Amino acid sequence: MKKIVLLLCIFLSVNGFAQANKSDVIKLVELSGEINEFYSIADEISKQLSPNNRESFKKDMEPLLAKQKNNLISYYSQNLSQSEVENLIEFYQSPLAKKFMMVKQNYATVLSNKSEAFKAEIQGIIMKYMM
Repeated sequence: MKKIVLLLCIFLSVNGFAQANKSDVIKLVELSGEINEFYSIADEISKQLSPNNRESFKKDMEPLLAKQKNNLISYYSQNLSQSEVENLIEFYQSPLAKKFMMVKQNYATVLSNKSEAFKAEIQGIIMKYMM
C-alpha cells in the first residue's frame, strides 16, 4: 500500500512540473508581443541603412529572428507548466491585457520619438567624463 501511495505522489508531482505544450507556448509568445519587439528592433536598425540595403538587411535578419523566437519558445516551454501557459494565454486574451498591450505599444512610439533627445543628453554626459 505504501508503494502505491508513493508512486501516486511521484506521478502527481511530475505532472505538476511537466513542461508546457509547445503549440500553446508559441501562442503565448505571439500573444505577448515579444516577437514583435524583435522585429521593431530590426526595423529601427534598418532605418539607419541606405534604402537599397534595407530589404537585404531584413532578409538576412529573418533567420536570426526565427532563432530568437525558437529560443524564447524553448525557454518558456522548459520553465512554465502547462497550467501557467494556459493562464497567461487567458490573461493576454483578456480586455485588460489588450489595453495594456496597446498602452505599451503607444509608449514605445512615444519613447522612440523622444529617444534622439535622450541620446543627445547621454552624449553630453559622456563627453563630460571623456575630457
